[in-house]
Amino acid sequence: MSKEKNSLNFSNADDDKKINDVTLTKEQQIKARIQVVCICKGIRQARICDAILNGCKTKAEVFAKTGSGNGGCQARRCGPVIEKLIENKGIPLAKPQIEESLEGEEDF
Repeated sequence: MSKEKNSLNFSNADDDKKINDVTLTKEQQIKARIQVVCICKGIRQARICDAILNGCKTKAEVFAKTGSGNGGCQARRCGPVIEKLIENKGIPLAKPQIEESLEGEEDF
């Protein structure tokens, strides 16, 4: 079994990290990581970031590793955020912009 980084471990836990041109404290980093990215499956940003930090380089790899992308919306909500996280090399987004509702989607 491969060793993966723990969701709440940071490479330099004492250092503030610059995310989206904003320096975040450790507390802000943790708050960013616990935000839900995949609404359909309840998958948090930490899990997505950890998958990227552990070698996932494409959305398909992240989907396979985390279980995201195959919920009711079929990645229409989380897909764009996951693309940004891949571009960001697994550094969490301070405020991921997740589409709450989809045009043409019926409310049940």
